[in-house]
Amino acid sequence: MTEALDDIIREYIDFVNRQVNVYMDALAGFAGHYTRVERQVHRINRPVKSRIDNTGQRVVVCASYEDPTKPDIILNRIIRANDYIAANSQGGSNAQQHSQAVLVFLYTYWEDEIRPRLAASKGVELPKIRSDIMGDLRILRNVILHSKGIIRLDKHNDLKKLSDMFVVDQPIHISYENMHQIFVLIKQDCARMLYEWLGVKDAPTQPDDIVDIAIQKNQKE
Repeated sequence: MTEALDDIIREYIDFVNRQVNVYMDALAGFAGHYTRVERQVHRINRPVKSRIDNTGQRVVVCASYEDPTKPDIILNRIIRANDYIAANSQGGSNAQQHSQAVLVFLYTYWEDEIRPRLAASKGVELPKIRSDIMGDLRILRNVILHSKGIIRLDKHNDLKKLSDMFVVDQPIHISYENMHQIFVLIKQDCARMLYEWLGVKDAPTQPDDIVDIAIQKNQKE
């Protein structure tokens, strides 16, 4: 039995929303690490006569998967506190790593799972299922995985929706605002596909006006 297109779209929207939730939770975690360690550094670095180096470079952060209160634990990382704070700062390396991972995940699930099912539902060849924003995510995915995250001119020129977000020959940097915009653009394109499938042309709300979307299915008796 062929799947209904709206069921497939709804599944992908639910998947996107889960990534939004994980992204926001991760940012909250990074912010918590930032605040906690920054306060510890300020306490350790307060003026004392016996301290010669007041730059904070001697303060380190130790991280372990094991309970740090137990003996004989294995430390997975020892890092300078200043570097740890920078990594967990807003837009820092941890946020960038997580943002890139989410984008790769969003594209991979679309390409390997959702897109083939949409093609089967519509009875068309896979290339007929097209999306500008997912095409942009494909480019970013390849840049992240194969070009050390640096976007070159030819790849930048191929971007249709996200070209204003990135600088040629510079590492990809995804701000919170840009990440939010990418989530919105994905949902807008899901709405576009639904409108096309349903034959909607004169709805008061058009796909480009949508900032979020939900699909409610009637309960079967």
